[in-house]
Amino acid sequence: MRGVYDGELTIGELLQHGDLGLGTFDALDGEMTVVDGIAYRQRSDGRCEIAADDALTPYAAVIDFRPDHTEDFAEATDKAGFEARLDALARSPNLFYAVRVDGQFAHVRFRSVVRQERPYPPLLEVVKTQVVHELEDVGATMVGFRCPDYAVGIGVPGYHLHVITAERTRGGHVLDYCLERGRLGIDHTSSLHLELPETDAFSAADLTAGASAADIGKAES
Repeated sequence: MRGVYDGELTIGELLQHGDLGLGTFDALDGEMTVVDGIAYRQRSDGRCEIAADDALTPYAAVIDFRPDHTEDFAEATDKAGFEARLDALARSPNLFYAVRVDGQFAHVRFRSVVRQERPYPPLLEVVKTQVVHELEDVGATMVGFRCPDYAVGIGVPGYHLHVITAERTRGGHVLDYCLERGRLGIDHTSSLHLELPETDAFSAADLTAGASAADIGKAES
């Protein structure tokens, strides 16, 4: 949120911590989606490529995904209805959980941001120039997390989801969708391992004001 986009952790190191997740890359050079132990870089034009092991990330969240609940969706469900169902399945609103959906989407709208140059603007400025893409009737995998409200500033309160097509060729940060049919997996966890960057930019950043849930919501949606 404060414009600290210098990557420090390599993708190779990140994947030692989990096989499913999301994030971004050094200088916000694309969205990141991790599926089946592979990290994909999703460029601002919506196209995907496998990220190099030595690529750097300033922010990512991953988990060794082992679903403790699975469920099939046979009827069309929009974003609000789907998230309401996820909330109903949650063990507690105070825990974290990871989500994976493999299915057919009637519609999905997603974004990616353009690589930034120093001095980096804050995220709320960056998203004003985000590139939005839309796909219709597409097979895709959607992954991400639900973070508790108290985790604001560490994660995104509520749902933070990325999507990648079944062919692993297009995708990005999810804005809206309608799931036609698919299979859901949920992995609840009460464990959070947090590593902070030791870059000069992070060390010097003024984070005393924190990040408000409202501002994070604007940046994410």
